[in-house]
Parts: sequence; structure tokens; C-alpha cells
Amino acid sequence: TTSPGARIPHVWVFDKQGKQHSTLDITGKGTFVLITGIGGEAWVETARAASKKLGLPMATHVIGPRRDFEDHVGDWANAREISDSGCILVRPDQHVAFRSMEVTASAEKDLTTALMKILGH
Repeated sequence: TTSPGARIPHVWVFDKQGKQHSTLDITGKGTFVLITGIGGEAWVETARAASKKLGLPMATHVIGPRRDFEDHVGDWANAREISDSGCILVRPDQHVAFRSMEVTASAEKDLTTALMKILGH
């Protein structure tokens, strides 16, 4: 599940060169990671703004056709439990910190508020 508190599910995705990566490999590594789909590019900008505002390094990945990673067989689409425009924020320990089913008008506020709660601000 991608419910907050759960570990991000293992699913194979492929980079632009066709190399296979686990969702566990593209998250963690000491930083927060925001994952979204082809309709969620606004989350990438929101993550950059929140990262800058809070002084917190954060990586972003868009999973979809001709994006950072592709989901050739649909396993990520089945596991993510969000729409293409939604997002999943993964903590450095690979647990889901925040999830939004779709992009909203209050996306930046929602993500910043979630990060501030996680960080105890």
C-alpha cells in the first residue's frame, strides 16, 4: 500500500535507457522523494518550492510515458493508489509520509504543511 506510514511498495520501473529500477532504489538514500505521474508535473514545482522554503533537499520522479521512469507493464499504476496527477512523498527511510490522490489548488500548502509536521516545525 502507499498509505502514509507504510513502506513504499517494490515495483519495477524503467529509466529512459531501458534500465530496470525498483521503486525502493529510486527512493530513500537519505532524502525525501516525491513521486507523481504524467498529470502531476505541478507537484514537481510544488516540491521544489517547499524544498527551498524549508531548506530541505528533495528529489522528484515522474513515472509515465517519456518521463523520468516508465511503467511498461502497469505494476506501478496498480500499486500507487493515486491518480496520474496525485503524488506520494517518501521519507528517507522509504516510508510514505504524505499522499494526495490528485493535484489540487492547495498543493503547495498541503505539501509544505505535511513536511512541517513531519519535521516537527
